[in-house]
Amino acid sequence: MTNFDVIILGSGPAGMSALVWCHSLGLRGVLLERNAELGGQMLLMYHRILDYPGLPGLTGAEMRDQFVAHLNELQLDYRVGCLIEEANLQERRLLCDGDWLEADAIVIATGAGKRKLGIPGENRFSIQGGISYSATRDHSLYAGKRVCVIGGGDSAVENALILSRICPQVTLLHRSDQFRARPEWFAEAQATSNITILTHAEPRAIEGADRVERIVLEDVRTHDVKAIETEGVFIRVGIAPNTGLFRGQIEMDDAGYIKTDQRQQTSVGMIYAIGDVCRPPCSSMATAVGHGAIAAKEIALLRGGASSIP
Repeated sequence: MTNFDVIILGSGPAGMSALVWCHSLGLRGVLLERNAELGGQMLLMYHRILDYPGLPGLTGAEMRDQFVAHLNELQLDYRVGCLIEEANLQERRLLCDGDWLEADAIVIATGAGKRKLGIPGENRFSIQGGISYSATRDHSLYAGKRVCVIGGGDSAVENALILSRICPQVTLLHRSDQFRARPEWFAEAQATSNITILTHAEPRAIEGADRVERIVLEDVRTHDVKAIETEGVFIRVGIAPNTGLFRGQIEMDDAGYIKTDQRQQTSVGMIYAIGDVCRPPCSSMATAVGHGAIAAKEIALLRGGASSIP
């Protein structure tokens, strides 16, 4: 059994911030990341980030590099490629790659991932090709092809606009007629001649032989079913929390996000949740970094016998 003051799960901005703050507060912390490199969703942010103070105009990957350089400068303990096989939150023990790790406190910073539709064909064509979750990353693969974008928020409309520059036909599908996207973006999509907007359209299946050939839709009002031809499907229907490992052990909301108080404490003693995994009121890098500081400070105060953050 290896013991730490704090184990941090996840290496997005929240997790890396928590590790830095543990170091500053004299806590022996370790950060565990299941993927081969640090960064979490920062690695999926291909656009320029204009609102993070002090580091304007960097992409997510470039900003990740800045964060990792800070960890390395401080010689902090982080580990990539760590598969958590079992988690016992009550005892604050984790089985990681066959080894048990134990800590006085655990900080859950596992974030959220792209929400899937859960319909036939989605997993198959996500592997074979023809389904994407980011037009910013994959748009060049679909140049000259007819594509569909699913969703009604900023990311869906932005993806449709990006694809309209290189695709002859873009169909934007939404299960409602109410779009959450910024009005100016939606107005631009409405005015773009090669973007068709279909509302009340619920995807039921993605079909094809060796490649995506069509998407099956149901009209949520009439329940009529039809198929439209497409060569690519971009799914932008929001995010879902990465909390499967902790279900049944900790209080969550109906969507699976971990519930916390203003100190980032969860329903289990000395277990904290930070960043997107706990559905912050403002989902941003700045909020995630702040969460990391709050959790580490609270842990340091409690371990030292001091009263918690007021």
